Amino acid sequence: MKFIFASDLHANLPALEAFLAYLDKEGLAGLPLYFLGDYVNLGPFPEETVSLLRSIPAKVFLAGNHDRYVINEHALDHNPYFGSPEGVVHCRWTRSQLSPESLQWLKDLKVRHSFAEGPWKIDLVHGRHGSDEETLDEKGLEADRRIIYVCGHTHVPRVQAVRSCRIYNPGSLGKPLDRDNRASFGILEIDGDRESFTVVRIPYDIERAVRALADREVPWRLGIINSLRTAVYTDEE
Repeated sequence: MKFIFASDLHANLPALEAFLAYLDKEGLAGLPLYFLGDYVNLGPFPEETVSLLRSIPAKVFLAGNHDRYVINEHALDHNPYFGSPEGVVHCRWTRSQLSPESLQWLKDLKVRHSFAEGPWKIDLVHGRHGSDEETLDEKGLEADRRIIYVCGHTHVPRVQAVRSCRIYNPGSLGKPLDRDNRASFGILEIDGDRESFTVVRIPYDIERAVRALADREVPWRLGIINSLRTAVYTDEE
């Protein structure tokens, strides 16, 4: 059985469209699809992205920290995640672009999901259990059980075995930060006791996203543009 995992889209409509087109072209569109959060912020197409996501029959959409920032104004108070006041301005700009239906969709997202496949338990979360701003620490895992943990948040693919457990991260669809600016997602395959995780990279029209950031005068856009092109984190965002 195969499963598709995607995370950290960040209002990047061209990346989402390229991802969906790839799934269709490669005959993967009918596989169970799971999204791990961060659909908005750091991109120019928040409403268009969420609107398209709402039409996709995915198994699960989890919430990420940026989704929380957009729906909860108090999450912006003294938030160390934003390196400058412009980050808060950007978050409020994102909120202003979203329809009431899209905002409600974000509010209804859950933070964790798990299911069983054969002898494996698959445990999904955006960051780590109890925090959407940190990543999974292997020291806190139930490492004597067959559990596959799949997380997002870091924008960097991760394939790690911890005794009987696995930690997998598909990377970022809309804003990779591992020096490869192609969209990234993961395919988990389980066949009885055996399992494997493949990270897939696909090109998309980065310059379309860059032009939209400039044309729409998106706050905080200079650092975002640099990260889209280089897939490197910058503290300007």
